Amino acid sequence: MTRPRSPRHVYTLALALPLLLAACTDAAESVPPATSAPAVASAVSSAQAAFLDSRIAELEARHSTRIGVTAVDPTTGAVYRHRGAERFALCSTFKTYAAAEVLRRTSEGTSSLDKAVPVEASALVENSPVTAAAVGTSMTLAELAEAALTRSDNTAGNLLLTEIGGPQAITSLARSIGDDTTRLDRWETELNTALRGDPRDTSTTDGLAEGYRALLLGDELEPTHRRQLLDWLRASTTSDTRIRAGLPPGWSAADKTGTGRFGTANDAGVVWDREGNPLLLVILTDSSTNQEAAQPNSDAIAETTTAVIGALDAP
Repeated sequence: MTRPRSPRHVYTLALALPLLLAACTDAAESVPPATSAPAVASAVSSAQAAFLDSRIAELEARHSTRIGVTAVDPTTGAVYRHRGAERFALCSTFKTYAAAEVLRRTSEGTSSLDKAVPVEASALVENSPVTAAAVGTSMTLAELAEAALTRSDNTAGNLLLTEIGGPQAITSLARSIGDDTTRLDRWETELNTALRGDPRDTSTTDGLAEGYRALLLGDELEPTHRRQLLDWLRASTTSDTRIRAGLPPGWSAADKTGTGRFGTANDAGVVWDREGNPLLLVILTDSSTNQEAAQPNSDAIAETTTAVIGALDAP
C-alpha cells in the first residue's frame, strides 16, 4: 500500500470511533505511539462499502458463520466494520491483555518479567504444551507470556491472570485503554464455553480494535514493552490458517487467535503491507448453526482478511 492513496472503499467513521493514529514510520520495531488523528480521513464510497458488506454476507452464508470485523487504517483514520457492536466470545484473545498488564506492571515496578512462577501439576488445564513440559519447575513471567501468546498455552494464561489479580483485571485494563466492551469473568478453560446469549467472557470487534490499537500502536506501554508485546505476537504459531492465510505475499502480522465452542474462531492484531504500513484488523466469528460442537472455521477468517485488504487496497 502507498499512503495517502485514492479514496478507500470502506466506511470512514473517524468521528464515531476513537481509533485514529499517526502514521507509522517503518516496520513494527519503529512504531511510534500515536498521539493525534490524521487531519483528513479518506472519502467514503458507499457503493464500494456495500460491495464489501455483500462479500462478507456471502462468506457468512457459505460458511454458516457469523463474522464480526473491524478494520482501521491508522494513517487515514478510515474504518470498516461489519457487526462491529455485536458480542462474540473472547476466548484466547484475552491473553494479549494479560501479557500487556504484566508489562505495564513491570514498568510501574509492581511486577517483573524475571519473576519466577512455580508450575504445578494441579494447575494444568487443557492445551498447555509449554507449561505441561515445565511441571515441577518454575517459569518466569516473560516465559509464561511468550507461551501464552505464541502457543496459546492455557495454563500460562491462567498463571498470568493469577499474577495480575484474576479475570477482573482484564476488564479493568480494557476500560483503562478505551475498550468499553471487553469483559473477562472466568478462567481457562471455562471462558471458552461461548454459550449463546451469555455476556460473560465476551467482546466486540470495535472494543478489541480500540484496545489492541492502544497497546500495539499507541502509547499505553513503554516503547520497549510495546516492542516486546509485538515480538511475542509476531512469533505466534496459531494464526497460520487465519488472518495470516489471507494476507497478500510480503505482508506480515502480529496477532492473537482464540478458539471456543459453538464454532468460535477469532484473530486480532496488526498487519503490515510490504512498505511497513499498518492496518489494525479484528475478526471474531462463530457458527450460525447454534450447535455447541460446531467446528471453528478458520477459512472464514482467512477469506474475510483477503476481502477486506482487497477492498482497502483497491484504487
